[in-house]
Amino acid sequence: MARPSNTFDSLSLTIAITPQIKQYLEDMTLKGTFGSSPAEAARMLLSNGIDAMLNSGALDRRKWTLKDGQLVLLTPDQPSLSS
Repeated sequence: MARPSNTFDSLSLTIAITPQIKQYLEDMTLKGTFGSSPAEAARMLLSNGIDAMLNSGALDRRKWTLKDGQLVLLTPDQPSLSS
């Protein structure tokens, strides 16, 4: 399944992995449910892991808003820009 289009800009991040991890990522793409490249599989795993941590409470959910077309992180004491 194709991933939905980004509404926001994407950033690049370089990580070092072992040959074994790269092979597992390649194996995941063969199943067709984790993207079409090892990089896409890694992005999906990272996204799923962060979602799981947010849902379990292990990571605090941040609040974001759009200001002049840019995504802006709201600080805890900052009121929402949409109100």
